[in-house]
Amino acid sequence: MKWLGITRTTRFITSFTVFFTCTLLAVMVAVLSVPIEAADGTSLEEAVKLGESGELGKAMTALESIIEAEPENSDALAYLGLYTGMSAGSTKDYMEAGRLTMESFGLLDKAIALDENNSLAYLFRGIMGVNVPGFLGRLDGGIKDLEKAAQFYSTGSSKESMTALITALSTLSDGYAKKGDIAGQRKALESIVKTIPGSEKAAKAEKALSGLPAVETKPEKTPDILVPSEKDAQDISVLKKKAADNPKDATTLLELGKTLYSKEDYSGAAEVLKLFVELDDTDPEAWKMLSFSVAMAAEIGYDENIYEDTDYRSRLALESITFMDRAVALSPEDLELRLQRGIFGIMFPFFLGKFEQGVEDLKMVEASEVPESMKAEALYYLGEAKQREALRYWIRISKEFKGTDAEKMVYETMRPKVARLDLEEQETPFVKIDFILGYQDELPPQTAIWIEDGDGKYIATIYVSGFAGYVKENQVTLPAWARGSGFENVDAVTGASIDIGHHIYTWDLKDHNGEKVRKGKYIIIVETSHWPSMKYQIVKSPISVRKKENNNIVQEGDFIPWLEVSYIDK
Repeated sequence: MKWLGITRTTRFITSFTVFFTCTLLAVMVAVLSVPIEAADGTSLEEAVKLGESGELGKAMTALESIIEAEPENSDALAYLGLYTGMSAGSTKDYMEAGRLTMESFGLLDKAIALDENNSLAYLFRGIMGVNVPGFLGRLDGGIKDLEKAAQFYSTGSSKESMTALITALSTLSDGYAKKGDIAGQRKALESIVKTIPGSEKAAKAEKALSGLPAVETKPEKTPDILVPSEKDAQDISVLKKKAADNPKDATTLLELGKTLYSKEDYSGAAEVLKLFVELDDTDPEAWKMLSFSVAMAAEIGYDENIYEDTDYRSRLALESITFMDRAVALSPEDLELRLQRGIFGIMFPFFLGKFEQGVEDLKMVEASEVPESMKAEALYYLGEAKQREALRYWIRISKEFKGTDAEKMVYETMRPKVARLDLEEQETPFVKIDFILGYQDELPPQTAIWIEDGDGKYIATIYVSGFAGYVKENQVTLPAWARGSGFENVDAVTGASIDIGHHIYTWDLKDHNGEKVRKGKYIIIVETSHWPSMKYQIVKSPISVRKKENNNIVQEGDFIPWLEVSYIDK
């Protein structure tokens, strides 16, 4: 299934840890002073005090002991969820930060499932939802949680209730601002002013209110996707006109969505199917097709759009799995849906937190009476899951056990075999660039190959990975290439990310403007940046471009362990 390639190019934004250490930690510290109003015993109170003092590890251990003895202690689960989310800020390991985030939400979900009136759990989950990176898709849920928490605390008269209420309203204001909901932001700020008039926080809210733009009432317009274009086939054009005339006609929207999907217009299909599920959210097949449409749209890889929105493909992955979750919820006994969601969970980015769910779905399919082809596919992806789990052990060794024999074994095992280039097909003279990427991470690395002259002046980029090439200065993952190239004429050499293996590129002796370079000394540079392990290496090799053929070999490091550069002139 070609769309599964989404995971091989999706890039998790590297500001994730910065977010936890700055934004979320600061916000959550503000609510630690809110005590449990109905605490059950001193042990829970002591755990909270440990958290207040910054001893998150000890607090979490104490809370886990309480929960082991009292599995239905909703307050303990809420605080453990809070501290688990906060602990993500203490790690520089992005995989661990992502895992802790999803675990935090899971604990808070469980706390609310046990007690639907647990105001603290709603408050904590709301703060998390508003402040985690947007592509995790928690903003709307966070806003709803904070609205509910504000309702709970607005009926209290204690100082603690007032503190929690203002925290909920302040975070609500931030959430509405992120969503672009000026009316909601205004309402939250006005509530702060009304609740604590004359206070410093009320003054800040009044200042924020004065800076808000007026809310404009705009007339509803026909969605762009329903406006026929000259490129549309006749059947598409007819359906679009019919849907535009009656945007509430769910039957026409569904037919249009299916037709666009069949013609491989996946982005268009996704837009139309989103309109459909707003009218009818009970059709599991529609949710399934919407999920696939989004996944297929992401399959195109990185393009220029990533410059404007670095989270674009991450959000698509999240949307796709969320829509598939909806389909399964509507038809939980449908094993085809379980199979597809299982594949998504295994193959989609790890930070979406769906890996374990994927394994369970696939095991359900494998253990059921299904056609052999379905059972075989489930087994294949269960094997893929085992491989990914095994790889994570090796990545951990490379990060935590440096200098050990085990680390050396990891690199030796990962190092690929050497490939070959057919020189007869190349127009001479040229420079052959032959190198190995010797390390495998959760995601393919970002890699760049470029040329400088003997004085260090940038000449041309031979290749750069899609994310780095298109995102340019908005999120630099290859700092040396970024400084040297200035991103001049790089779109033509930006391609899909290459992974562990042996790679050969050629330089036709032209600069970035397409002009032939003079004979002389040049430097070939290869730079690679792995994520989430943060492994990095840059290798340089000189080459003489003259009448006589020559080559140079550089062997250093483990991530680009081999670089051979050859000038060839038959």
